[in-house]
Amino acid sequence: MSGHGIGHVRPGRQRVAAVSGTSSGIGAAVAEAFLDRGYAVVGLSRRGNARLTDRKDYVDIPVDLRSARQTAEALASVPQICDGLNAVVMNAGASPPARDLLDVGWPVAAEAFETNVGTALHLVQACTPALRTAGGGALVFVGASIANGYEANRWPYAASKAALTTLMRACSTALAGDGIVANEVRPGPVATPMTLGAGTGEVRPEILRALNEGFGIDWLKSPATVAGWIVSLAELPSNGPTGQVFNYSRRTL
Repeated sequence: MSGHGIGHVRPGRQRVAAVSGTSSGIGAAVAEAFLDRGYAVVGLSRRGNARLTDRKDYVDIPVDLRSARQTAEALASVPQICDGLNAVVMNAGASPPARDLLDVGWPVAAEAFETNVGTALHLVQACTPALRTAGGGALVFVGASIANGYEANRWPYAASKAALTTLMRACSTALAGDGIVANEVRPGPVATPMTLGAGTGEVRPEILRALNEGFGIDWLKSPATVAGWIVSLAELPSNGPTGQVFNYSRRTL
């Protein structure tokens, strides 16, 4: 593998990251973590993030990543990407409500695949030319430990996340010669609005501790904690780990 990649950015050139699902939760936290490390960040989501638009070097692009055409057009419109892209985080996704296995029709599963796998595929396809322009970089996929498939009432979500892992490993081999690494983070339970049914603010550490200890939850952590892991993976060199799943759940898998 070549010596290019995140650790070998051209002198004087600002690093650039693209992140999907930045309207809230993990995606918003990842965008902020990149910004704190001096990156220019392109945030992609259907709802956008008005709060992040106040941050220097943040570009907010409302787009439906389920459309390959819209994804390609959105990225082509961003001048920061034209000079090369260093990292792409595939975070956009959704989880259908848990239902009895025998009651779930294929349209529910198809929608989960379109949202959780289709958006990642479109982003990979649209971003790879810019990663090559930069001499390499990193693809980071946000997966789920449930992909192992043992929770029958959530099989559409689990199956789509298993397919996401397959896509990640395909990228790790297909793009290795370009100095592009591909890895996955499985964060386990995260204190996001989707998980807690709460607002968009950060959950205080003492509340996380109480939830974990009092209710026996599998190591619920903050979006900021997960974002730190994701950005660190995005900064792996091109001769570093690729095709790997980094699991942060404490359950037996």
